[in-house]
Amino acid sequence: MDFTLSPEQLLIKDSVARFAAGEHAGTDKWPQFAELGWLAIGAPDELGGFGGPLETLLLMEQFGRGLVVSPYVSQVVLAGTLLRSADRTELLERLVEGHERFAVAYEEPRARYCPAQVAARAVRDGEEYVVTGSKVRVLDASTADTLIVSARTGDEITLFAIPAGAPNVVREPYAAEDGYDVANVRFDGVRVPAASIVGPASGGLELLDHALDHATAALCAEGLGLMSVLLEATVEYTKQRQQFGVPIGSFQALQHRMAEMFIEVELARSMAYLAAMTLGEERDAVARRRGISAAKFQIAKSGRFVGQNAIQLHGGIGMSEEYKAGHYFKRLTHVERLLGDSDYHLARYVASRGAKGAKTKTGTPEPVA
Repeated sequence: MDFTLSPEQLLIKDSVARFAAGEHAGTDKWPQFAELGWLAIGAPDELGGFGGPLETLLLMEQFGRGLVVSPYVSQVVLAGTLLRSADRTELLERLVEGHERFAVAYEEPRARYCPAQVAARAVRDGEEYVVTGSKVRVLDASTADTLIVSARTGDEITLFAIPAGAPNVVREPYAAEDGYDVANVRFDGVRVPAASIVGPASGGLELLDHALDHATAALCAEGLGLMSVLLEATVEYTKQRQQFGVPIGSFQALQHRMAEMFIEVELARSMAYLAAMTLGEERDAVARRRGISAAKFQIAKSGRFVGQNAIQLHGGIGMSEEYKAGHYFKRLTHVERLLGDSDYHLARYVASRGAKGAKTKTGTPEPVA
């Protein structure tokens, strides 16, 4: 396969790298993202969109390298893919222009990441639906203008676009391990018009499964960027830190350890690119799930190995607030758990292998008790 980047892709990579290398902590980056056109990656041509999964990978890898923690995956990749697949062009246009922010509320208590485990219900009442239920760990819910919510209509799952400030919508925000914005959300009999349905009625699960795979691939790219910096920082530190009058990087045992870290980073790189190519080739749903879950599992495995060894080889300074290694490892640990941890994706991969290429409604495993 040809991994050579086009001039346009190199331009995206370089522009994001320059942004990520600058001062961006604590600022509202969304207007700048819109101005630079990054919100339009993957959008249709008529909305000024360009690129696809590979361009998203290039952007998210640089975000990882610069520790740019933003709502990009949840709002542009996850919500944007949903809106594009559902042909909700009017909503997608507002997202691309930066005028409206979206969050996807799909995970429920005890569902263990599985989008098929939905107890929330939407009951038809004339020209409206009444939505009742609870969602947990909704990414970037507190900054969203609109929530895309999964609920059962009969036995099937339907998606609804619900204003975040609508009556009887209760958001309970909290900070994740690395300070990331998440929230639990309750819908206490929220009334929405039938026109708020995203995609076909009863067709929400397939749309959600597809969008979650795109978002998971983007997280794999971020994880790759994070662990790449951890490896580079560790190699540089061992060249400077001295013991017995020589740099500790000259010790053969530590060289072996860093070689193993390098191998894990390269394995992660290969799987992150595989995930992007799996999406770009528009394979059948089973092959797509298999490729994405394999990549997420490898990113989790490699990230844990690289992060733990980076902290160990740095010693006490690795966990100090003043040094970057601890912050990168903290974010990498959060990425490992977002949109399904290694156990979830291993079970999902096994389930997709068992399907033997057959097209199924969902390749997601049953939640583990």
